[in-house]
Amino acid sequence: MHTRRIQRLLKLIQSLERHRSQSVEELADAVGVSRRTLFRDLDLLAQAGLRYTYDRESKRYTAERSTLLPPVTLSQAEALALLLAVDAVAQRGDIVDRDTAATLALKLESLFPPALRESVSALSRHIEVRPAPTSDPSSIREILALLQRALLHKRKVRARYDSYFEGRTLDVVLQPYRLVYIHRGWYLIAFTQGVSAVRTYKVERLVHVHVLPDPYEIDPKFNLDDYFGNAWMMIRGDRRYHVKIRFSPQVAGNVDEVMWHKTQRTTFESDGSLLFEVDVDGITEISWWILGYGDQAEVLEPPELRALIATRVRMMHEMYQNRSSSPEGTEPRASDA
Repeated sequence: MHTRRIQRLLKLIQSLERHRSQSVEELADAVGVSRRTLFRDLDLLAQAGLRYTYDRESKRYTAERSTLLPPVTLSQAEALALLLAVDAVAQRGDIVDRDTAATLALKLESLFPPALRESVSALSRHIEVRPAPTSDPSSIREILALLQRALLHKRKVRARYDSYFEGRTLDVVLQPYRLVYIHRGWYLIAFTQGVSAVRTYKVERLVHVHVLPDPYEIDPKFNLDDYFGNAWMMIRGDRRYHVKIRFSPQVAGNVDEVMWHKTQRTTFESDGSLLFEVDVDGITEISWWILGYGDQAEVLEPPELRALIATRVRMMHEMYQNRSSSPEGTEPRASDA
């Protein structure tokens, strides 16, 4: 739900709470919308559980106080954080269903005292959260619901998985351990029968899921932090490496501003460059991150990672040398792009 619509619904809630009863015209004028839009907004409030009554004789609306939760004490910063967080989740749609986020926003906002609600509404007009690109949430909504049900009732699932690693579709029976949102997408961590090991599955690649009646128990020793170990992000390698990278002064500040890894240590040098050090399990994931900085990052340690980066740079160079149609050192004009 967009921030503007949230603000409009807040005004409607405020108007219903402040007055004993109001006509359609009075409500529409207070919110600044047409009758048709008002009726749509009233329906949305009802769906969110914020009930109201309509007296046919007087043709006036009255809020049902019994449907509202008692107010909680929030600071302006806390209230604004709630509004922005829910709005960001609603815009993304991949962490929580958009409709669920929208109704959650309405219920939370109804708890704000009028003065706080007005100040937060005024501030939110000048603050936006623009989420990063994500996978399509509509494609996994039903599968996520099935996996949540399997986790809740501890039931095994049979699934078909489109494995990019193996280049084929796998038929697997899984015992779900965790659903984890990492880097723009949902992943299922599950014990896999047949291989007798815990594996990671991208939910978007589960092309079919069927919840079985068979019960299971999660290994009490399973720990998500132990499972991921010191992976750069989520793919844990077989060996731990001490990684040391020098970033040029041009990007040093940008790199230092972010906590990329739990083992991260940074040191600025006299020329403005940055020494970046981490201890990671495996070097494949971090290599792609390093390549994103191009010639502004140089791997100093370990030699295996330095060689891997050099190989990929050489292959990129050969690819562009073979396919380049622009003169060396120039960029195509905007009109040619």
